[in-house]
Amino acid sequence: MLDQVSVEVYRYAVSHPGWTPAEASDALGYTTRAIDRAVDELRSRCLLFVEGSETPVYTAVSPDVALAELVDPDERALLELRARIGAKRRELAGLVPTFTEARRQVAADASVEVLEDPEQVQRVLIEYGRSASESVLIARPGQGSNANFQEESVQKDLDLLRAGVRRQTLYHSSTRDHVPTCKAVERITEAGGEFRTLPYVPLRTLIFDDKVAVVARQLHTYDRAGLVIRDPNLIGLFTKLFEFAWSLAEPFMEEDPSKAGLNSTQRSVLAGLAAGHSDEVIARRVGISVRTCRRHIAWMLEELKAESRFQAGIKAHKAGWI
Repeated sequence: MLDQVSVEVYRYAVSHPGWTPAEASDALGYTTRAIDRAVDELRSRCLLFVEGSETPVYTAVSPDVALAELVDPDERALLELRARIGAKRRELAGLVPTFTEARRQVAADASVEVLEDPEQVQRVLIEYGRSASESVLIARPGQGSNANFQEESVQKDLDLLRAGVRRQTLYHSSTRDHVPTCKAVERITEAGGEFRTLPYVPLRTLIFDDKVAVVARQLHTYDRAGLVIRDPNLIGLFTKLFEFAWSLAEPFMEEDPSKAGLNSTQRSVLAGLAAGHSDEVIARRVGISVRTCRRHIAWMLEELKAESRFQAGIKAHKAGWI
């Protein structure tokens, strides 16, 4: 930004072509030192043209001409840089098919591929989900996803079903009380999707066309890596495990009249109680706190008029709760 002295000197230069610093000093009332500083500022911006060496005289240059003088070298450098970038891009783009094919071959040769990056796992799921042509089997532990995720997922599932792909999903029993999941299940069920629930779903698993399986590694609580399995024997094993779990699961949308007095969480707690599990184990598998688990158990003991957990199991059978 030009200072006030420089602006006044430039205005003087425009109206007095061929002026000298001494003349400007007399006309403007500034010291020659101040005039010289202003001249340096104006020349650095190509706003002054100088003639002579011993006693230089100055002429003002139009701002448009000065701008062209300043910018043209940068514009030329920018164009040259863009040309070099374009050449490099064309050169490297030619290697993309080679890389993609080699990467696909490596993936095909590996019976189990470990993907540490969660975003890469998600990209693989999307890729195989789009290419599925026969079936997609899903086992999904934990609570249901939020409404935004469900909306996006529903559309993909509907597209698969319209393409004739069979879709079966195993959810944790607690998702039957999760409103966004229930709404998504209703829409997909109407289109031909199948959903069932289990009190315990150990592994997040997706099996595409009985050819590829993607399984959560789950080495620890925060492990978000995935295993991409292509070995036919392993895929066959995971498929049989899924089918066995499916045969034991309850339909998501159907309620057993004999169990009308229990919600899905209470049924899961009761199943753990009947299996002889501790409160801590039941709470962990159902996905609730130990305190909440014990509150459900206390309610059921009172409702069944049972004096012990063992007696509650017997009475639950008689009442048709199990």
